[in-house]
Amino acid sequence: MKLTSIAVGGALAAALALPASATTFVNAGFEADLAGWTYTDGLVEVVTEADDATGGAEPFGEHYTATEGDKFAKLTAGEAGVYTTLRQAFTVTKLTRVGFDAAFLAFDYDPYDDDAYVRILSSGGEQVVFASSVLAVGDLGHTDWARFTSGLLAAGDYVLEAGVRNFDDPDPTYSSQLLLDNVGAVPEPATWGLMILGFAGVGAALRRRAIAFA
Repeated sequence: MKLTSIAVGGALAAALALPASATTFVNAGFEADLAGWTYTDGLVEVVTEADDATGGAEPFGEHYTATEGDKFAKLTAGEAGVYTTLRQAFTVTKLTRVGFDAAFLAFDYDPYDDDAYVRILSSGGEQVVFASSVLAVGDLGHTDWARFTSGLLAAGDYVLEAGVRNFDDPDPTYSSQLLLDNVGAVPEPATWGLMILGFAGVGAALRRRAIAFA
């Protein structure tokens, strides 16, 4: 019985000692509107739904809702040649990846190549994790929501930045949009494996204990 208790305790310790996340974002799902984020005033908003477009920017076809929670961020391109941005600084405490859901809605057409990106900035440079444009999706085209994951980030300080730009045409009717939701650290496979082994050990120990008392 003593060995069983030790086994249970050891397995629980192995599972629970693992950090839940290597980094934490504030308001990663935009449920508290734009709290915790810095952004281009007047061109970034938190919404519960959005639509892509066709000629004249009328709602058409694809309807977007949040991928996590009830809300998501919508960035709308503004002044020609200037990126509308949304960003948040974060700190990584151990090797990790960062993931997010993004979609690009092109409200313009060739040759007005509006574009969008999500990148991770550090003192060592940048890592572009998502990029799209009018030329990539076609005139008045769009992408679906998709999950994107960064490469491994070493311990240190970073900024996650999203941006969308009205390439040349200043007409606000044709201002493309970038949608963003569900930002956060992505557990590495090894971490998941250790957690599974830890809880499997707990289950096995409890089964042995049950048999011993039967």
